Amino acid sequence: MLRWNKLEAGWSFFALLALALLAGAGAVLPLALASALCHELGHLAALWLAGAKVDLLRLTAFGAEIRADTRRLSYPREIACTLAGPAVNLLLALALARLGGHYVASGANLLLGCFNLLPIPSLDGGRALHLLISWLADPIAADKACRRVGLGCALLLTAAALLLTVRYHAGLFLLLGAAGTLMSQLAPSGRKHLRHLH
Repeated sequence: MLRWNKLEAGWSFFALLALALLAGAGAVLPLALASALCHELGHLAALWLAGAKVDLLRLTAFGAEIRADTRRLSYPREIACTLAGPAVNLLLALALARLGGHYVASGANLLLGCFNLLPIPSLDGGRALHLLISWLADPIAADKACRRVGLGCALLLTAAALLLTVRYHAGLFLLLGAAGTLMSQLAPSGRKHLRHLH
């Protein structure tokens, strides 16, 4: 694991990069990394504007995790910080397609933005759903609802990715991402005193 200031990169992140290069994704890898960077910058900018302290940005094979102490943020502000990453991707997708005709870069941002809006707790959509239910009802109800919705969505996503991989010999990276979301549903949660944005 490599660490510099508040940035931490696990070996699984570098293993995924190597696997992507070996699989011949070298042409689109820079676009995917640029889209992911813009996504995380969207979260960081929103957290900075909201006055939240960022403790760590961790890169793994299954994406990035921002550890921030958001306990002083209201639910609407934290939801906005959570959705800022996908919002940046979707805005970039629109701008790149409409203004520059850069459809591959636009597609990379569109895919990343939409994927992160899925209602799976380890993704931004799941985190936003949890915050919304916590705000409207209570955190215990949010935990129960999001656990069921997240597991069901992760199972469907993994099944669809597996079908694409087996039937069409495509979707290997989607399968890895789907498997990562499924594993995150089965793994124990992180530290309780920090709310996490993924």
